Amino acid sequence: MNFESFLKKAMIYLLIIVIIVFAFKLVINMRKVNKMESELNNLQQQVQKEIERNEELKEEIERVKSHDYIEKVARDELGLVKPGEILFIPVEEENEEVEE
Repeated sequence: MNFESFLKKAMIYLLIIVIIVFAFKLVINMRKVNKMESELNNLQQQVQKEIERNEELKEEIERVKSHDYIEKVARDELGLVKPGEILFIPVEEENEEVEE
């Protein structure tokens, strides 16, 4: 075997090794990209859910700021009445059992 033949075989082996290394790195990087894309999709879904939740909370804030809501809470929870109104509180009768 002469030196040129040895050099050609060595170059071919070296080229094969380089191609294998690059292919291996490519596969690893593709897996990383796929994982990152999956994480990105999950985060985008979470962001969308939080945007929707934020909109719901904004609507709730506007609802509780309304005069009707404030009046309802004042009447139902605090027992307040408007001037001139009379508050009636129903009284439940207690059934007492007679011991015989």
